[in-house]
Amino acid sequence: MGSVKKMLIAILLLCIMAFSVTGCFNKQVIVATINGESISEQLYRRYLWSIQRELETIYVNYWNFDNLNGKSPEELLKAKTLESIAISVVAEQKAEELGINKLTKEDKETIKEAAKKAMQDTKSYAEQYDIKLKDYERYCTFAIQCEKVLQSLAVSYEPNQTEIATKVEELINSGASADEATITHILFATRNELGEEIPEDKKQALYKEAQSVLERALAGEDMEMLAHSYSDDSLVEYTFTQAEESLGEEIGQVVFEKADIGVVYPEIIETPFGYEIIKVIDRKSNVREQAIEMIKSDYATNELAQMALFADVQTTEAYDAIAVGPSVKKEEQTESNESK
Repeated sequence: MGSVKKMLIAILLLCIMAFSVTGCFNKQVIVATINGESISEQLYRRYLWSIQRELETIYVNYWNFDNLNGKSPEELLKAKTLESIAISVVAEQKAEELGINKLTKEDKETIKEAAKKAMQDTKSYAEQYDIKLKDYERYCTFAIQCEKVLQSLAVSYEPNQTEIATKVEELINSGASADEATITHILFATRNELGEEIPEDKKQALYKEAQSVLERALAGEDMEMLAHSYSDDSLVEYTFTQAEESLGEEIGQVVFEKADIGVVYPEIIETPFGYEIIKVIDRKSNVREQAIEMIKSDYATNELAQMALFADVQTTEAYDAIAVGPSVKKEEQTESNESK
């Protein structure tokens, strides 16, 4: 009986020792803490993979630079990676503060699928640094929480008219799709067929005629019928964008900034081509909406980045020991293609 007890005790001790040894081998190396959140080397490496490829895309021959914003390529990569994780941690904590951190069933499914695919696409990298599926899932969870916070911050911000006008101009100058409008117009041309200006007395008479027609249009007469009777332009209806100058800057300013839709504009518009009467039939403010969305998005991104600047970030000796270098893209690209 005594020998049986001794055997059971010995087995129990072996089990405890085995569990302890396994626990030691499974213990993750912590490279940093951010606002109390422990960051393992595996999670850091997952972020590192993305940031490295981003920097190598932005800077051609990234690893040949001696100085990038006062840092070596290695130092900048490690710092940018840590900044990205800090933003993620702060975003998750902000999501909890705002009460929007709860993951839906759809969120959880998205996280699992994205994590599996990312791990498969970077198989050799994951194996090299012992990055587990849970690390990929943590990365994807951070991404979803960050998106929720960015959306919440964006919705809370209302840009002023100066901001909107500046962004609209910026978009138009960059070749973005401009606001579009459709108008009915009546042109009283002040230039002859050779492009020469008509005499001043004829211009004055023409202006009086334009005023008379404008009064009739304002009184309710059909603009299209009046255009067919009086306009010197055979094309009665125009659809154009804010970036176009075919009708002149003066028309554009009225159409996109002053005129109401469906109403005859109550003033004669003087242009280099002549006197214009217009009625805006339709107007689509695609650029304005795009500008507002971009301003809100920029605001949210900057706010989150500012929050991250005040995060309590502490690195360990393990962080200092992390070595980085150029990507080995060929093998990873092959793995990515095989997974598709």
